[in-house]
Amino acid sequence: MKGAAIVLLLAAPFLASPARAHDVERTRVSLTFSRDGSFVLDVANDPNWLTLRLERFTGPFSDRIVLWVDGREIHPTSIDYLAPPPADPGDVPELAVHRMRGRLPIDARTLRWYYGLVIDPYPLTIHRADGRIQVEEIAGDAWSSAIDLSGQFHAPLVTGLNGAVLSVAVVAALLLVPIVMRMRSGLT
Repeated sequence: MKGAAIVLLLAAPFLASPARAHDVERTRVSLTFSRDGSFVLDVANDPNWLTLRLERFTGPFSDRIVLWVDGREIHPTSIDYLAPPPADPGDVPELAVHRMRGRLPIDARTLRWYYGLVIDPYPLTIHRADGRIQVEEIAGDAWSSAIDLSGQFHAPLVTGLNGAVLSVAVVAALLLVPIVMRMRSGLT
């Protein structure tokens, strides 16, 4: 009986709380879509961890990200690094963000996501253009499941020079309507 009490006493710290890995990466990913298929992708990490991790790799940060849409890779058209403000000594620094912008085809159906720097699980939050929000837990260095993109993108009604000309014509017509109405009502 005495031996069992000793074993229980030694095991108590392990039974009191579940074992958890320390997430030094603090990875958070947010992908926000607009109706025209454009997207803003924010990949946030602990800046100290990110600096150390990137030392091992050559090439831009975006080479570590894969947006696989309907069987082909989509590359961002712009990438910005948003450094966190300096942290006070002893404080945990805010996350550093790589903000990438780009555009998917209007008829995009599925997306698979991959981020090749991380090991720890992290949330991928999808803000769809139709207002729905989807959160998927990614198991670190792993692909996401297939994410449904269908039905949220729409081509603009008018684009380019034709759209600009149409916009000017509509504004001109709205300004002329009161003048024409006044003239038709008896030239007062």
